[in-house]
Amino acid sequence: MAKKVSQTELQVSELSFGAGALSGVYDKIEEGWPLQACQAALRNGINLFDTSPYYGRSEYILGDALDGLKEEFPRSSYYIATKCGRYGYTTKEFDYSAARTRESVQESLKRMKTSYLDIVYCHDVEFVPFENVVGEGGALEALYDLKSQGIVKYVGCSGYPLSVLLKIAEHQHQKGQPLDAILSYCHYTLQNTSLADYAPRFRAAGVKHLLNASPLGMAMFRSAGPPDWHPAHAELRKAARQCAVIAEEHGLNIAELASTFSFSGRDQFGLDTTVIGLEKAEEVERAMDAWKVVKEREAGTKAVPQAEIDALKKIHEVLAPYKNYAWQSPSAKEMA
Repeated sequence: MAKKVSQTELQVSELSFGAGALSGVYDKIEEGWPLQACQAALRNGINLFDTSPYYGRSEYILGDALDGLKEEFPRSSYYIATKCGRYGYTTKEFDYSAARTRESVQESLKRMKTSYLDIVYCHDVEFVPFENVVGEGGALEALYDLKSQGIVKYVGCSGYPLSVLLKIAEHQHQKGQPLDAILSYCHYTLQNTSLADYAPRFRAAGVKHLLNASPLGMAMFRSAGPPDWHPAHAELRKAARQCAVIAEEHGLNIAELASTFSFSGRDQFGLDTTVIGLEKAEEVERAMDAWKVVKEREAGTKAVPQAEIDALKKIHEVLAPYKNYAWQSPSAKEMA
């Protein structure tokens, strides 16, 4: 029987499964991949799966995969995190009302065939007015009510601008109802390490769990280069492609370099976990290999190869003009 996760304290694995990748937005998902990927993750000790209603059919696909593994891995052996509030691309497709929040949670429960959710985040909080998040009749009010019923175990917020996340966290702390979790993305990567600077401020605001997503910067750091839809400006996308070439010239893979860099954040500033998008079992194994390398280096049992040191030096030089640059969120298109 699989080991049960703690039901009294959120004890997440250092790597978490980003199920947004199962939506097919990055690649076409072949039949069988989701179940195989989830099985590989659970067998490797990954115990948190992150999704959202916004991620296409991700909740349905994840729910089916986990249900297919219930004999080997029952619901008590992992955590599920999902989101509410964002249901489409533009700001018009957000609904942070308490009523819609409760409805959204019920929909997520049904899709993922579970009676409770471990974490529910208000999704992309920068897209809506502050009061819609924290005010009377808003999303957080509903989530804390659901928490009191045991339907939701932990309440959090996710988004891109760290300043917006911190404003909400500090407000909730002053209110005496601190957020349990913050999910940040693209802010502890080769290009942007701002999360490390914000971490102590989130902790001071009573946030117990700090999660980092998208260590590859939303597919910015991959051999194929950033996807066409990436919100970074043209100069940064060009620099990212140059970084991939530098890695290849040193016999390395840029995605693996970016992963190992991001995974080191746990010990650098007390990061709880890194959520990485995974589509198939092979990607799970590669992510675990990169994580194991980081742990071996931290333990002093494995040295960093000179080729990697040289490559990272050049990569950081290329990225220096764009260090900690943050793109606009929401974008002009998303505001339409």
